[in-house]
Amino acid sequence: MELVIDIFFKLISHLPKIISFWLYSPERTKKHVEVSVSAQEGSVEVFCDKYQSKFTVILDFKNNNPFPIEIDRIEISGDVSSASMKAIELLGAKIEPDKKDKFFLDGKIDAVNLEKINKAPNNEALRLEVKAVIINKYYNIRDFSHHFDRLMCKYYNKQ
Repeated sequence: MELVIDIFFKLISHLPKIISFWLYSPERTKKHVEVSVSAQEGSVEVFCDKYQSKFTVILDFKNNNPFPIEIDRIEISGDVSSASMKAIELLGAKIEPDKKDKFFLDGKIDAVNLEKINKAPNNEALRLEVKAVIINKYYNIRDFSHHFDRLMCKYYNKQ
C-alpha cells in the first residue's frame, strides 16, 4: 500500500509540469496573440518627399493568454506597388493577460523605393508583414508572424 501511495504522490508532483507544458506551448501562445493595426486616424502614414521619406505604423498587440507575455522585438515589412519598406522596434513590452499594448514603428524609405511610391496610384494599398519575438515563462518564440493585405495608407507630399 505504501508503494501505491508513493507512486500516487510522485505522479501528482509531475502533474503541474504536464499542464504547464500544454498551457505555455509555443503554438498555443501564438494562437492567443492578436495583432491589429490601430483604429486611430493616421495608423499607417507614408511621407513621400525627399527630405522626410519615412513611414509609420501603429500596431496593437493583444494578449489573450491566461499568463503574461513579453514582446521582445518587432520587425515589419511593407510593400506598396513593388516598393519595399522596413521598420524595426527593438524595445518591447510586457503585456498582462487580456490587455493590449500599442507599438509605434518608424522606418526610412530609400531613394529608389521612394521613387516607386511616388509613381504608384494614390489609392494603392499596403501589404504588411509583422514578425515578432514573443517570450512566455518557458519559451522564446521566434517564428511569430502576421500578414495584413490591402491596408489603406495616408500619403503625404506625394508627387
